Amino acid sequence: MSDGVTTADQAGTTDVSGVPLPSGRHNLPREFVVTSQRDRLLDAMARSCAEKRYADVSVADIVAHARVSRSTFYEIFPDKEACFLAAYDAILGRFVTEVIKACADPALTWPEQIELGIEAALDFLAAEPAFARMCIVDMFSAGPSALERYLSAVRLIANFVDGGRTRMPDREEVPRSIATMSVSGAAVVIRAEIVGERTLHLPEVGPDILFSLLVPYMDREEALGRSERYAERRALRSGQ
Repeated sequence: MSDGVTTADQAGTTDVSGVPLPSGRHNLPREFVVTSQRDRLLDAMARSCAEKRYADVSVADIVAHARVSRSTFYEIFPDKEACFLAAYDAILGRFVTEVIKACADPALTWPEQIELGIEAALDFLAAEPAFARMCIVDMFSAGPSALERYLSAVRLIANFVDGGRTRMPDREEVPRSIATMSVSGAAVVIRAEIVGERTLHLPEVGPDILFSLLVPYMDREEALGRSERYAERRALRSGQ
């Protein structure tokens, strides 16, 4: 094939919709094949990190999972870190989209938005365990660029939580730093669940996280009541 994609690279590949690419000389546009290979490499990065720490992941691990050649990898990414960052950006974009969609209704109160945002976030992470581990655990060993992306995500979520100061009565004097501290603490809880191989059960910590985010901005009993009702709703939903 004259566009530089080898038969080995094409064999067993899939396009972005999951439909297998035909093996051999398929005559697909170069841009289509590269996009498909790039997406498989992003998924392969997450799966490799799920099997071992980022520091121990090699390009050989990634291309083996993606079923592409090393030369194809280096056509798309200059190094392992660039692949990791691309995967992080891709999954973070989907994560933010899902959370915003869950709590975007302007008729929702601030506590309702926080509850639905937490639920959407934890459901998303539980459904994507490999990416959850990569983005919340492995990013600490993936270099300063990965860490800055993580901290930017924490700031984004904290800014949303900080809305409680102005949207809840008599809470203007709550320090701005409280939101960042609360979100960072929630991230520690989530990270512990992932490291403990309990990613699929992340939604179960939702009520506790809700309480920790609400209590600086409302009476303790009201925050506790909302947390308990959230737990009851989740239990009914799961049939427990």
